[in-house]
Amino acid sequence: MPWVRNLRRFVGTGAGLGSEALMELETKRILLEIFKERQRKSAEAGSIPSFYKKKPEEGSISSRVQRLAKYRFLKKQSELLLNADDLDAMWVCLRENCVIDDATGAEKMNYEDFCHIATVCTEQIGQKCKRFFSPSNFMKFEKDDSGRIAILPFYLYVMRTVSCFLQEKLLKLPASFVPHASFCV
Repeated sequence: MPWVRNLRRFVGTGAGLGSEALMELETKRILLEIFKERQRKSAEAGSIPSFYKKKPEEGSISSRVQRLAKYRFLKKQSELLLNADDLDAMWVCLRENCVIDDATGAEKMNYEDFCHIATVCTEQIGQKCKRFFSPSNFMKFEKDDSGRIAILPFYLYVMRTVSCFLQEKLLKLPASFVPHASFCV
C-alpha cells in the first residue's frame, strides 16, 4: 500500500494540513519560543532583590553595632567641624587680610586674598577649614566690579554650614545611647 505510506509522509511534513491547522502549529511554535526566551531571561536576572529589611531588635548585637557605628561617625564628623575658637580665629584672619572698600566701607577680598586667607587659616586652625575655601564657594557670593566679595556673608555662610550640621546630625543622636565600656568593636 504505497498510497497510504505516501499519504502519511505527506501529512507528516505538514504540507497536506489545512490553513487552520498550519496556523495552529505556527502559533504553538511562536508561543513556545517566547516562553523559552522568558525563562532564559528570568534565569539570567536571578532573584528579585529585597528593598525592605527589618530593623534589628532592640538590644541585639546588630542594633548595638549600628548605634555604635552611627555614634562614631557623628563623633568623627563633629571633630571635623569648626568650634567657636576656630570660628573666632577664622574671623580674625578674614579681618586682618581683607581690603576695605572706599565707597561702601565694607571689608572685601578678591580671589588672591581668599587663597592667602585659606593658607593662613589652614596653618592656624588645621585642615578642617580647608573645605570652606574652595573656588566653588568663592563663586557663590556676589562680586563687585573688581571681583571682590564681602567677608561678612562668607563668614556667615561658614557659621550657617557648621550650625546646620550640628542641628541636623548631632541632635538626631539618640539620647539613650551611651557607648558601653563592655561593648567595644
